[in-house]
Parts: sequence; C-alpha cells; structure tokens
Amino acid sequence: MHDTFLNQNLYDSIVSLCKENSISKIHKLILTVHTRSHICEQSIREHFGDRNNPLIDTDSDIVVQKKEIEPLTATIEQIDGE
Repeated sequence: MHDTFLNQNLYDSIVSLCKENSISKIHKLILTVHTRSHICEQSIREHFGDRNNPLIDTDSDIVVQKKEIEPLTATIEQIDGE
C-alpha cells in the first residue's frame, strides 16, 4: 500500500522535473529505492501508461537500484531525455 503512494510521488516528481527542464521524452531514468520496496521498472512503466503520459515509452531505459536507504523513500538519480 505504501509503495502506491511512493509510486505516485515519484510520478509527480518526475513529471515536475521534466516540465521544469523541458523534457518531453525520457531516454534514461535511474531511481534508488529501499531493498524491500516493490517499486520496479514495470511498476513505473505501468504508472505512466495508466495515465497516458508519453514521457516514458517502450524505448525508455528505466533502472531501479535497491539499496539500504530509508524505507518508503526513493531518490531520482538521473533523468536523461529530450
């Protein structure tokens, strides 16, 4: 359940960062989440797909790193796009 909120917060942050930096398509996205988080490449793709957001498509490279960070948090490490 909490990963649902984290997924939405990630979505909102990614969309906001892309808007601020005039990115209309993400080529590479790197995130770090807690080792027990259920956030994964597929969940990110589904979240953007469910919202018909074109920032992420089948060509976007999404890397989700799992590390011992604070539970229920995530870090956006990198966004590359055009």
